[in-house]
Amino acid sequence: MSYTWVVSSSHSGVVPNAVYAGNDVDGAPIYVGRAYHEGDLIPVKIIPSKNAAYVSHGGQEIPVHQFETLTGHGFNWVGSGNGHVPDGAVASGTQSNGETVFIGRAHFQGSLTPGKVHRSHGCLYIPFGGAEHSIPQYEVLVGKPRSSWVATSAHAPLPEGAILAGNDSDGSPIYVGRAYHDGDQLPAKVLPSKQVAYVAFGGQEHPKHQYEVLCHGNTSWIPSGHGQVPPGAVSGGHTSSGEPLYVGRAYYQGSLTPGKVHPSHGTLYIPFGGQEVGVKDYEVLVEH
Repeated sequence: MSYTWVVSSSHSGVVPNAVYAGNDVDGAPIYVGRAYHEGDLIPVKIIPSKNAAYVSHGGQEIPVHQFETLTGHGFNWVGSGNGHVPDGAVASGTQSNGETVFIGRAHFQGSLTPGKVHRSHGCLYIPFGGAEHSIPQYEVLVGKPRSSWVATSAHAPLPEGAILAGNDSDGSPIYVGRAYHDGDQLPAKVLPSKQVAYVAFGGQEHPKHQYEVLCHGNTSWIPSGHGQVPPGAVSGGHTSSGEPLYVGRAYYQGSLTPGKVHPSHGTLYIPFGGQEVGVKDYEVLVEH
């Protein structure tokens, strides 16, 4: 997940990549923002089609004309209530007393309206119809965590959030990993059902019992080939000379197997059947 707060005004229109929150009663789209009001940095409901934006404060819906718009990708709305927020909740800022407030939304009188989750009050407050409304059950804006490499071993449980890469020729699931071999840090195929991981190196498939597994993140597989990688490609390691290696995968003999995209060789190499197999057309793992 990546996001940015962009300085805006009620006459800015829709900011590129603005985070959509819901809709007004007439269907007008609403976006997420934040603004200062009486010392608090609090969520804003932005309605570009009406050149309007509002905060809720002190029992009222208050128009604001200068604010920041939340932009980015990789968000979810997660159900919650009674002041609780889930892990990864996106904060709009803090109140003058130092309490952090989070971005929430709720259905109300035909609208889906964003506002501020106020944990110590046990509710979401939204600006609507000139007033500040308290709502006990709501959704919270959550950012997906960036991916991370988790050290593990062949006999340990698969880490939570492991990224699925494909399947072996017998249908066994394969996950994205990496491991060191002969001075290189190499993308690996992790096979939990067989308690082993493999890397491709020097023409051969090498088993590994200590390795890392890639977990979480907002990722997808993008077609590529001939050593090329798209923007956002996930690095799975590097050669001993320092060249980056990227995580790719390809279909081969009934499998969908991950391996290393070696840009200077113009090839994806996968470990399969005891060999290092070169493939020119493949997919690359990308993080958004």
